[in-house]
Parts: sequence; structure tokens; C-alpha cells
Amino acid sequence: MGRLFDVPAVQWLRHVHRVASPSPLQAGEASVKGLAARLGVSMSAVYYWIEHGQLAARRTAAGHLCIDNTPEVEAACRKLIVDSRHMKLASQQKNAS
Repeated sequence: MGRLFDVPAVQWLRHVHRVASPSPLQAGEASVKGLAARLGVSMSAVYYWIEHGQLAARRTAAGHLCIDNTPEVEAACRKLIVDSRHMKLASQQKNAS
């Protein structure tokens, strides 16, 4: 049809044919949402750890954050939770309800 095969064209074709986007996660990685759910914390807490250099993350070209999904990373996150005064207060308030 003489039209360019550009990003909008690919997006349209994927939409029309219901082709899912590829996962930005590589093997052994977790998303912010997935890690937050597994740890029982908010996504905001995970973003805070990343922004403050407490948790390493890789940013994809599309802007997604990908976190190594290892037992060591999970243990380090659980330590952040235990050491957090704010999270202890939130947990106590939730249990009091």
C-alpha cells in the first residue's frame, strides 16, 4: 500500500491480530510489581529502594524496570523491610485494625 512499516504500523498490526508484547524481563528477573507482591510491600517501596540505590535494577529501552530475581536480592529486600521503621509502623497499624 506504499505505507511505511514504522512503529505505529507494527503497533496496529499487533493490536488487530492480538499479538502480545514481548516480556521486558530476561530469565531470572522480576518486575517491580512481581517483587512487591512476593514481598508483601507496595510498589512504591520497591521504587524507593531503586531510587535510593538500595536495590539494583535494569531499565529497558521502553522504560521498564527489571530486578534480579535471586535469593540474595530477596534476602536483602527482606532485611530492608525488617530495618524499616516506617514499614513496622504501617504493619502495626494494619494489625491493630
